[in-house]
Amino acid sequence: MSLFQCSAVDAGHVSGPLCSDLCQQSNIHLGKCLTTVPDKKIYDGTWHGQNIILKVNMSWFEEFQDQQKVTDSDVVSSYHNDVSSRVNTLFGDCTQCKKLASRLVLLGDGNSDGSVTAAEARSFISLLQHIEPVMLMALNESKHTVDFYGYCGGLYMVEKLPFVASNAFRDNWEFADLAFLPDGFEPLANMFNHNLGNVLDAAILSILYVSTIFDNMLTLTDYPMFRTFFQSYITSRREKFDFAYSLLDAALEVSVTPYGLIQSCDLHLGNYGITNTSTVKLIDLDLTYPHVLLQTLLKEKKCVSDLECFVGSSESCWSDCDTRTGTCKSLLGLQDVHTICEGLFPIIFRHPNMLDPMSYNITCLNKAIRYLGVLCSKLPVVYSERELRYNILAVKRGLKSIELKQNEEC
Repeated sequence: MSLFQCSAVDAGHVSGPLCSDLCQQSNIHLGKCLTTVPDKKIYDGTWHGQNIILKVNMSWFEEFQDQQKVTDSDVVSSYHNDVSSRVNTLFGDCTQCKKLASRLVLLGDGNSDGSVTAAEARSFISLLQHIEPVMLMALNESKHTVDFYGYCGGLYMVEKLPFVASNAFRDNWEFADLAFLPDGFEPLANMFNHNLGNVLDAAILSILYVSTIFDNMLTLTDYPMFRTFFQSYITSRREKFDFAYSLLDAALEVSVTPYGLIQSCDLHLGNYGITNTSTVKLIDLDLTYPHVLLQTLLKEKKCVSDLECFVGSSESCWSDCDTRTGTCKSLLGLQDVHTICEGLFPIIFRHPNMLDPMSYNITCLNKAIRYLGVLCSKLPVVYSERELRYNILAVKRGLKSIELKQNEEC
């Protein structure tokens, strides 16, 4: 496997619960590469016939090399303290932090034999330095984060979801997506490409307009295969609301945890997946931070203006610059509920279902969603679990009110 040198496992330098499946038993099969960024590799694959995602931060190897400079005895003797220290850096002195540290200590015992070797300690402590795997392990009991299956050194495995939200709510549709059509429909696809180009903008497409392309005789929905395609890709009104509710549920469960508040600093639809049972899950936690760590990172930043005071995406996790001290303040300007309500809801509810464009008044709905965004912008940034829970549930009630009024008024 190009992602990982099994020779290091065979030599006893690298360890982890998945190393046997990866290097000895060949139960893990690599698929296609899903990213082009040089500092992180992501592949799909299978494990015992199950679809999975494999990830590795390339900087893990640097962390591991630093660990190799420490003697075996020192690595083993400091293992418990190193795990506890990492938990404290992330979450502070929370009431459940000792319980979390104990759980992580056990995860570092790669072969579950009751003792931790130097190779196991080095492999695991190096992995804990990366925010996504440690957050996945901490939140692995949540139904709104992808399941964490294990690791081998810096390579870790997570659940693969069947749908990504950015695909379900995208605006543009490429006719390459019509590859399911038999050869006999190729002239029809070519006609679409000639008339509309390679990209179909859902914002301007209507069944009436498409019917003119068919000389006012045919519609897309007369073709069962087209109906199947659009039903697979175009979300209905019911699906939009269900997704929005589950998105708020995910924000609540991921933000309010036994270890304190957590915030995503790169919140967009591409970071959410959808299960076959329509549950929304966070699939990318690279920039998901506990409040304790996030506030520390902000305070450590030097600044001369507010533009320099952010972590991750400048639109998600930002604060103000204290020009007297030349450092960023730790008080945040936004939380996930603001980003979802003001940024994601307008995207989710932007267009009607092309199969039933008159099923609801899109203008009326858009106005209601924009008004909800205005109300959300007035929600204060809070730092207690009770207050954050209240804010998220208030938005959910507002969304439910919009849905009910849509049935009555729009």
